[in-house]
Amino acid sequence: MTVILILLCLAIAGRELYLAFERRHSPGAPEIADIRTQLRALKGTRDELENFRASQRERLDRLAAEQERDREAIGAADARIRSLISQINDRLLPDVGGRLKQQRETAAEQHASLDRLAAEVAVLRAHLVGRLDQAVAASLGAQPAELVAGSLTAGPAGARDALTGPYERFAEQHGLRVELTDRDRYYLSGRSPRALEGDFVDLVGALRGGFREATGETRNLLGALRDIDQGGAQIGPLLIVRTPESLVCGVLPLAELRRDSGSLLDDPAETARRLHRLPEGRFCDVSAVNV
Repeated sequence: MTVILILLCLAIAGRELYLAFERRHSPGAPEIADIRTQLRALKGTRDELENFRASQRERLDRLAAEQERDREAIGAADARIRSLISQINDRLLPDVGGRLKQQRETAAEQHASLDRLAAEVAVLRAHLVGRLDQAVAASLGAQPAELVAGSLTAGPAGARDALTGPYERFAEQHGLRVELTDRDRYYLSGRSPRALEGDFVDLVGALRGGFREATGETRNLLGALRDIDQGGAQIGPLLIVRTPESLVCGVLPLAELRRDSGSLLDDPAETARRLHRLPEGRFCDVSAVNV
């Protein structure tokens, strides 16, 4: 029993010595706890750093995606701008240029119209002055001025311009002066209708005789009328009518001429038939004659 107690005491003493030795050679519990706290803090910091890096990577990825979308949007906008510029160059600019050109042409036409109007007003003024001078002369005993009506028509549109010169020169050859024109109408002075009737009857006789006595102005007027599709020329009682089928001329009696209030050339075909009904000495068909 005594031996057991001794052994138990020795065991207790050895344990105390071992614990004392461990306390001398091992860190204390507070230090271990502090180290563990620092380790946990370091682990938390590392996790936060990883989380921060992950969030930064996500942000960078979003920024890269946004930049790519921006580049695509900028590219699409550039394409639209280039398309608009192309449309402007291809469509709008020519259209604007065309409109500007049209406006310039319209302005030029308006200017030309004003010039023509000014010229017509000057002609009207000169005509009025001439008529007043004639009225003054008539009041002093002079013979009043003779005045006859004329007309000039042609088809198709624009063909009349080629007739104007030959017509006016033909009238001048017969002693007539153009006083005034109003579209197709002519007002001519210088000869009486009766004197013209005799001249034109003689002219028809010359044409019936084969143009040997026809003047150059007569030939020119007939040639110009032959070149149009339809129309005609009138000077007082003389009518020259062009239809698609014929070219005829005739001299209406003055009494018959007085009964006509409208233009005799409004219906060339009907007027040609009317001339065919005139007496032989007042009518001539020159369709087949080479003038």
